[in-house]
Amino acid sequence: MYRNIINDLASWFQEPKRKILDIKGAIGVGKTWTIRDFATGFFDAQLYFDIPKQPKIADILSDKFGLSEEERIQLLDTYLSENAPDFVPEKTLLIFDGLQSIPNCAYFFYTYAKKHRNYNLCMISDSMQISEYEYHYVDVFRILRMRPMSFEEYMIANKANPLIAAIENHKSTPLNPVGLRSVTNMLRDYMLIGGMPGIVHAFLKNKDYDMIRPMQKELLSGYDTLIKQSFSYARAERCRRIWRSIPKQLAHENKKFMYRFVDENARAREYREAVQGLCDLGLVRMLPRLKDGTLPLEEHIDIKSFELFCIDHGLLRAIYDLPIDRTLSPEQLFAECNGGVAEQFIFEELSAKVGYLYYWVSGATARVPFVYEGEQGAIPVDIRFSPNNKAQNIKTFCAKNPNTKISLKISLEPVSIHASTLNIPAYGLWNM
Repeated sequence: MYRNIINDLASWFQEPKRKILDIKGAIGVGKTWTIRDFATGFFDAQLYFDIPKQPKIADILSDKFGLSEEERIQLLDTYLSENAPDFVPEKTLLIFDGLQSIPNCAYFFYTYAKKHRNYNLCMISDSMQISEYEYHYVDVFRILRMRPMSFEEYMIANKANPLIAAIENHKSTPLNPVGLRSVTNMLRDYMLIGGMPGIVHAFLKNKDYDMIRPMQKELLSGYDTLIKQSFSYARAERCRRIWRSIPKQLAHENKKFMYRFVDENARAREYREAVQGLCDLGLVRMLPRLKDGTLPLEEHIDIKSFELFCIDHGLLRAIYDLPIDRTLSPEQLFAECNGGVAEQFIFEELSAKVGYLYYWVSGATARVPFVYEGEQGAIPVDIRFSPNNKAQNIKTFCAKNPNTKISLKISLEPVSIHASTLNIPAYGLWNM
């Protein structure tokens, strides 16, 4: 299945001096399949090493025997010559998968790449952790982070190219009734299935709605096991409590992360590392609170207040145990759990398009679910899938932040501009 990250990979391929590819993402987002598919299309050959299943390479990368880097480089060269004696470095992609268990191996690959400048190296890790080497060796590593499939990618997987083209042009030519019905049905299915590529692929192959929930539950069970394996017992238990609290957090009217929903006796200092641990695994993402809408926004964050989102809206529905019901309309799906599922979906789509997101509150009177940085000012986002008074929240934000010149409304209505508000339909967020 096509993934948008292929554009970044193609750009990397065109570079005269290729950096080390470093692909990061949670388990199940499609990293291995995407890289191997890319290698098939762009290289004459690929050498794939699943590190957890190849202890010899793991021992070299982890420096199990306390050898010098030169000795380790020689050992890896010997291993490659014995197992792939005819490989042509310039035409081959070397893929090292499962490196999350060897956190410092990036420094070895840095040295290895200097010795073999004609080698094409790719690292894959089941992790979203921001590591120290990312700051120190910007000119050495090309770091790409993968997340579940977006709605655009889901439509591409459905071979809905005419519909995609229509959405790309809907700013000037609104969708006709047939197109609108088609995209509405596709959006409904995407909300039920989610964006985990393994589940999407299985559904599109079999068209069996009954297989969705068992696959979602199996993936969630795997995440629970992953948490247990990744941390000490005490920290794992804190992570699991946080993980289990997310549905309640997002179903609350004020979606700020509340430690009392984790444990009535919980304290921030006890659970802060656990929150970061889940973020590092890629299972959750933090949305920080914005204190002020003055640019740059990153300088006005309240580091103590945040919201916590799940990895995927389909998995969130599975955690809620909401039904896989094809009779539900997008409006009904977006109203589930006090709008929690809708905000999860919009968070995924918006963050993929605009990057960093924040939320804003003014006492107990106003809440703007998302704010992002525009060229001339902060842009607040209003969610309007049903009649409500949230427009007043945007007015409050604009009154307190006069540099804000435009706001965004997300609904199921066609693209339009009213005064300083741009309306974008939920199915077209990827085409902002």
